[in-house]
Amino acid sequence: MKTITLILKLSMMVILISVSSGCETLIKLKYGMAEPKEETPEELIRFLEKHKFPTDGMYMFSDSGSYFQAMRNPLFVKSFLSHMNFNRQGMLLMRDTTQCQWSGKDVIKSLHPDSTYTTLPGLKLDQILRHITPFGKDQGKDTLMQNPDFTVIVTWGKFIGEYNYRLFSLSSAVKENKSAAIRLIWLNVDIQQDWHLTKKQKPSFK
Repeated sequence: MKTITLILKLSMMVILISVSSGCETLIKLKYGMAEPKEETPEELIRFLEKHKFPTDGMYMFSDSGSYFQAMRNPLFVKSFLSHMNFNRQGMLLMRDTTQCQWSGKDVIKSLHPDSTYTTLPGLKLDQILRHITPFGKDQGKDTLMQNPDFTVIVTWGKFIGEYNYRLFSLSSAVKENKSAAIRLIWLNVDIQQDWHLTKKQKPSFK
Protein backbone atom coordinates (compact mmCIF):
# COMPACT_ATOMS: atom_id res chain seq x y z
CA MET A 1 0.00 0.00 0.00
CA LYS A 2 3.01 2.30 0.36
CA THR A 3 3.20 2.61 -3.43
CA ILE A 4 -0.48 3.62 -3.63
CA THR A 5 0.00 6.23 -0.91
CA LEU A 6 3.02 7.66 -2.74
CA ILE A 7 1.06 7.86 -5.99
CA LEU A 8 -1.79 9.70 -4.28
CA LYS A 9 0.61 12.09 -2.58
CA LEU A 10 2.24 12.93 -5.90
CA SER A 11 -1.17 13.48 -7.49
CA MET A 12 -2.14 15.92 -4.76
CA MET A 13 1.20 17.73 -5.03
CA VAL A 14 0.63 18.25 -8.74
CA ILE A 15 -2.79 19.73 -8.03
CA LEU A 16 -1.32 22.15 -5.52
CA ILE A 17 1.68 23.41 -7.51
CA SER A 18 0.91 22.76 -11.17
CA VAL A 19 1.31 25.80 -13.42
CA SER A 20 1.47 25.58 -17.21
CA SER A 21 0.40 27.44 -20.33
CA GLY A 22 -3.21 28.56 -20.12
CA CYS A 23 -3.55 27.48 -16.47
CA GLU A 24 -4.03 29.48 -13.31
CA THR A 25 -1.90 28.77 -10.28
CA LEU A 26 -3.63 25.92 -8.50
CA ILE A 27 -2.03 26.40 -5.10
CA LYS A 28 -4.93 28.59 -4.02
CA LEU A 29 -7.24 25.58 -4.40
CA LYS A 30 -5.64 24.04 -1.32
CA TYR A 31 -8.29 25.79 0.75
CA GLY A 32 -10.89 23.28 1.80
CA MET A 33 -8.77 20.20 1.14
CA ALA A 34 -8.57 17.75 4.01
CA GLU A 35 -6.97 14.46 4.97
CA PRO A 36 -9.08 11.70 3.36
CA LYS A 37 -11.42 9.92 5.74
CA GLU A 38 -13.89 7.08 5.41
CA GLU A 39 -17.15 8.09 3.78
CA THR A 40 -20.57 6.57 3.16
CA PRO A 41 -22.81 7.06 0.11
CA GLU A 42 -25.24 9.02 2.28
CA GLU A 43 -22.51 11.41 3.45
CA LEU A 44 -21.33 11.93 -0.12
CA ILE A 45 -24.83 12.78 -1.32
CA ARG A 46 -25.25 15.28 1.52
CA PHE A 47 -21.95 16.88 0.47
CA LEU A 48 -23.11 17.10 -3.15
CA GLU A 49 -26.44 18.62 -2.20
CA LYS A 50 -24.82 21.12 0.15
CA HIS A 51 -22.62 22.47 -2.65
CA LYS A 52 -25.32 22.13 -5.32
CA PHE A 53 -23.27 19.61 -7.30
CA PRO A 54 -24.97 17.00 -9.51
CA THR A 55 -26.33 13.97 -7.68
CA ASP A 56 -27.16 11.79 -10.68
CA GLY A 57 -24.66 9.72 -12.63
CA MET A 58 -22.71 9.07 -9.42
CA TYR A 59 -20.47 6.01 -9.18
CA MET A 60 -17.92 4.59 -6.77
CA PHE A 61 -15.59 1.62 -6.81
CA SER A 62 -17.31 -1.65 -5.95
CA ASP A 63 -14.72 -2.57 -3.33
CA SER A 64 -11.25 -1.73 -2.08
CA GLY A 65 -9.64 -4.25 -4.42
CA SER A 66 -11.12 -2.48 -7.44
CA TYR A 67 -10.02 0.88 -6.08
CA PHE A 68 -6.41 -0.11 -5.51
CA GLN A 69 -6.28 -1.94 -8.82
CA ALA A 70 -7.21 1.30 -10.60
CA MET A 71 -4.59 3.18 -8.59
CA ARG A 72 -1.94 0.84 -9.88
CA ASN A 73 -2.72 1.85 -13.48
CA PRO A 74 -0.44 4.77 -14.46
CA LEU A 75 -2.95 6.13 -16.99
CA PHE A 76 -5.68 6.24 -14.36
CA VAL A 77 -3.36 7.91 -11.87
CA LYS A 78 -2.31 10.48 -14.47
CA SER A 79 -5.95 11.55 -14.70
CA PHE A 80 -6.61 11.26 -10.96
CA LEU A 81 -8.97 14.05 -9.80
CA SER A 82 -9.40 15.06 -13.43
CA HIS A 83 -11.18 13.58 -16.45
CA MET A 84 -10.75 10.76 -18.96
CA ASN A 85 -12.36 10.68 -22.41
CA PHE A 86 -13.12 7.38 -24.13
CA ASN A 87 -14.37 6.83 -27.70
CA ARG A 88 -17.20 4.54 -28.82
CA GLN A 89 -14.83 1.57 -28.83
CA GLY A 90 -13.87 2.23 -25.23
CA MET A 91 -10.36 3.44 -26.03
CA LEU A 92 -8.81 6.22 -23.95
CA LEU A 93 -8.18 9.41 -25.94
CA MET A 94 -4.78 11.04 -25.66
CA ARG A 95 -4.81 14.48 -24.07
CA ASP A 96 -2.85 17.53 -25.15
CA THR A 97 0.06 17.63 -22.71
CA THR A 98 0.75 21.29 -23.53
CA GLN A 99 -2.50 22.20 -21.81
CA CYS A 100 -3.27 22.21 -18.12
CA GLN A 101 -3.62 18.68 -16.77
CA TRP A 102 -7.08 19.45 -15.39
CA SER A 103 -8.49 21.64 -18.14
CA GLY A 104 -11.11 19.92 -20.21
CA LYS A 105 -14.01 22.18 -21.13
CA ASP A 106 -12.81 23.06 -24.60
CA VAL A 107 -11.80 19.48 -25.34
CA ILE A 108 -15.14 18.04 -24.25
CA LYS A 109 -17.14 20.72 -26.05
CA SER A 110 -15.32 19.93 -29.31
CA LEU A 111 -15.62 16.13 -29.22
CA HIS A 112 -17.11 15.03 -32.54
CA PRO A 113 -17.95 11.49 -33.70
CA ASP A 114 -16.52 12.15 -37.17
CA SER A 115 -13.16 13.38 -35.88
CA THR A 116 -10.05 11.23 -35.59
CA TYR A 117 -8.33 10.98 -32.22
CA THR A 118 -5.12 9.38 -31.01
CA THR A 119 -5.81 6.66 -28.47
CA LEU A 120 -3.67 5.23 -25.69
CA PRO A 121 -3.19 1.53 -24.92
CA GLY A 122 -3.16 0.41 -21.32
CA LEU A 123 -6.58 1.50 -20.06
CA LYS A 124 -9.93 0.67 -21.62
CA LEU A 125 -13.35 1.88 -20.55
CA ASP A 126 -14.50 -1.63 -19.66
CA GLN A 127 -11.63 -1.95 -17.19
CA ILE A 128 -13.29 0.81 -15.19
CA LEU A 129 -16.99 0.13 -15.79
CA ARG A 130 -16.87 -3.44 -14.52
CA HIS A 131 -15.35 -2.29 -11.22
CA ILE A 132 -17.70 0.56 -10.31
CA THR A 133 -21.24 0.71 -8.98
CA PRO A 134 -23.87 3.47 -8.94
CA PHE A 135 -24.90 5.28 -5.77
CA GLY A 136 -27.22 8.12 -4.89
CA LYS A 137 -30.90 8.90 -5.14
CA ASP A 138 -31.21 8.12 -8.84
CA GLN A 139 -29.05 5.01 -8.94
CA GLY A 140 -31.93 2.96 -10.28
CA LYS A 141 -32.31 5.27 -13.25
CA ASP A 142 -30.41 4.44 -16.43
CA THR A 143 -28.46 7.64 -16.94
CA LEU A 144 -25.66 6.13 -18.98
CA MET A 145 -27.37 5.85 -22.40
CA GLN A 146 -26.60 3.07 -24.83
CA ASN A 147 -23.78 3.26 -27.39
CA PRO A 148 -22.66 6.85 -26.75
CA ASP A 149 -20.15 8.47 -29.09
CA PHE A 150 -17.92 9.25 -26.11
CA THR A 151 -17.77 8.51 -22.40
CA VAL A 152 -16.30 11.12 -20.07
CA ILE A 153 -15.29 9.93 -16.61
CA VAL A 154 -14.58 12.63 -14.04
CA THR A 155 -12.96 11.51 -10.78
CA TRP A 156 -13.79 13.60 -7.71
CA GLY A 157 -13.43 13.37 -3.95
CA LYS A 158 -15.05 14.98 -0.96
CA PHE A 159 -11.63 15.42 0.65
CA ILE A 160 -10.47 17.91 -2.00
CA GLY A 161 -13.12 20.43 -0.96
CA GLU A 162 -13.56 23.42 -3.25
CA TYR A 163 -11.42 21.91 -5.99
CA ASN A 164 -14.53 19.92 -6.84
CA TYR A 165 -16.08 23.09 -8.28
CA ARG A 166 -13.50 22.92 -11.05
CA LEU A 167 -14.34 19.29 -11.77
CA PHE A 168 -18.13 19.55 -11.69
CA SER A 169 -18.02 22.56 -13.99
CA LEU A 170 -17.19 20.10 -16.78
CA SER A 171 -20.87 19.17 -16.92
CA SER A 172 -21.54 22.42 -18.77
CA ALA A 173 -19.11 21.36 -21.52
CA VAL A 174 -21.08 18.15 -22.05
CA LYS A 175 -24.34 20.09 -22.32
CA GLU A 176 -22.83 22.57 -24.77
CA ASN A 177 -21.63 19.84 -27.12
CA LYS A 178 -24.45 19.44 -29.64
CA SER A 179 -22.49 17.24 -32.04
CA ALA A 180 -21.89 14.13 -29.97
CA ALA A 181 -23.79 11.83 -27.62
CA ILE A 182 -21.69 11.97 -24.47
CA ARG A 183 -22.09 9.70 -21.47
CA LEU A 184 -20.91 11.47 -18.29
CA ILE A 185 -19.84 9.44 -15.26
CA TRP A 186 -18.95 11.05 -11.93
CA LEU A 187 -16.57 8.61 -10.25
CA ASN A 188 -15.95 9.18 -6.53
CA VAL A 189 -12.51 8.26 -5.19
CA ASP A 190 -13.09 8.63 -1.44
CA ILE A 191 -12.33 5.66 0.80
CA GLN A 192 -15.59 3.95 1.73
CA GLN A 193 -16.48 3.00 5.29
CA ASP A 194 -17.79 -0.42 4.32
CA TRP A 195 -14.42 -1.39 2.84
CA HIS A 196 -13.18 -1.82 6.43
CA LEU A 197 -9.59 -0.89 5.61
CA THR A 198 -6.96 -1.09 8.31
CA LYS A 199 -5.02 2.03 9.33
CA LYS A 200 -2.03 0.86 7.29
CA GLN A 201 -4.17 0.32 4.19
CA LYS A 202 -5.69 3.79 4.18
CA PRO A 203 -3.95 6.33 1.91
CA SER A 204 -2.54 9.40 3.63
CA PHE A 205 -1.36 12.70 2.17
CA LYS A 206 0.52 13.86 5.26
